[in-house]
Amino acid sequence: MKQNGEFSDSCLQRCPFGVLLLDPAGKIQQINPALEAMLNTPAEQLLGHTRETLPFATHRGVLEGNNIVHLAGPGVTQERWLQCEVMESSSGSSSRFFVDITELVRLQQENSRLEAELDELAITDDLTGLANQRALKRALDTQVTRSRRYHNPLSLAIIELLDESSPSLVPDDEVVLATSRYLRDRLRWVDFIARWDQNHFLIILPETSAREGERMIDKIRGNFPDIELPESASIHTLSLRFGLAEWQKGDDDRRLMDRAAEDLNRDPLIGMAASAS
Repeated sequence: MKQNGEFSDSCLQRCPFGVLLLDPAGKIQQINPALEAMLNTPAEQLLGHTRETLPFATHRGVLEGNNIVHLAGPGVTQERWLQCEVMESSSGSSSRFFVDITELVRLQQENSRLEAELDELAITDDLTGLANQRALKRALDTQVTRSRRYHNPLSLAIIELLDESSPSLVPDDEVVLATSRYLRDRLRWVDFIARWDQNHFLIILPETSAREGERMIDKIRGNFPDIELPESASIHTLSLRFGLAEWQKGDDDRRLMDRAAEDLNRDPLIGMAASAS
């Protein structure tokens, strides 16, 4: 029996993962060197303590549940995360086993940070390749600032793609893609087009008055029946609705967008219809 005890103690001392032994009352009976290193605390400071009497409250996590233990705060010189597994004996005592997963958690945090940065940098719509909402807001803010400073004309157009045969139906991706190409091909190099949502596009028209913007819209609307649509759209009757607003003194980008949206809602035309050829 003595040899078995010595063997068990030797295994505990050499075990590469942390081990904590508790008696039925929840008192710490034994801690192996691996766990001492993880906690950066000598075993002598912890032996005989229960969860309530531990010298540092931040260490209480090692006696709680069967979960990930986060060690940070007073008494912890290095922030760590430990994965804990618990084994209960029939006598009421328990063994707790710990694996240091600090590096894994930090890698996950770094990946999350990089993903968030990539999302922040993303400025194109996945489907159409046009600018997305983030890029549109940045570009519009720049143009509004320029008009405010130099009093240059500036207009903003909102275009809504509709299916007259089923007004409540949102156009599918193939139709949206074909429409985005149609709109892009009819703009000047200086204009800025973005996809706002499934069936709305916004176009920034620098150096453009409302009257000039209306002429551009008339051309886009008038040629829309000639758009090349996929065969899947043959059962639909598609049209474009427009809203237009010219920058006025006192407008910020949000106010300019609101006025363009108000004009869109007043548009009596559903546009000229287009269908697949």
